Amino acid sequence: MSQLKPMEQNSVVFLSSILLITIFIPTPAQGLCLGPEACGIIVGTWLSMLTVPLCIVAFLFTIWPKTRTWLQVFAFLPGLMAILTGYLMVIQGQRFDLIFIPLIHMAIMVLMIWLGRLENPWESNKVES
Repeated sequence: MSQLKPMEQNSVVFLSSILLITIFIPTPAQGLCLGPEACGIIVGTWLSMLTVPLCIVAFLFTIWPKTRTWLQVFAFLPGLMAILTGYLMVIQGQRFDLIFIPLIHMAIMVLMIWLGRLENPWESNKVES
C-alpha cells in the first residue's frame, strides 16, 4: 500500500474538516425552513438545481445514435422530479404559482423520450437487397 506524503495528508485533513464544518454547522438557509410549506419549497428548489444540470448533461447521449435509447432510460429522473417538485412545491407548499417548475421537469422528460426514439436518418435511407 502506498503511504500519503505529508503534504497530501494535510490536504485530506483540511478538506475533510471543511466538509464536516459545512455539514454540521447550521446555515442561514435552514432558518428559512419555518414550516412544512417553506421546507417543501426549499427542498424542491435544491433538488431542481441538482437534477436539471444532470439532465442537460444526459442530452449528450443524443449525439451518437446508438446511445439515444439511453435517454429513454434517463428520462425517469426528470419524471421523478416532476412528481417530487409537484408535491413539495405545489401541493405541500400550497403555491400554485410555482406550477411552472414541475412543468419544466415534465417538458425535459418528454423531450428526452422524444429524442431517444429518433432514428438515424442515414440508416432509414438504406435499401436492403
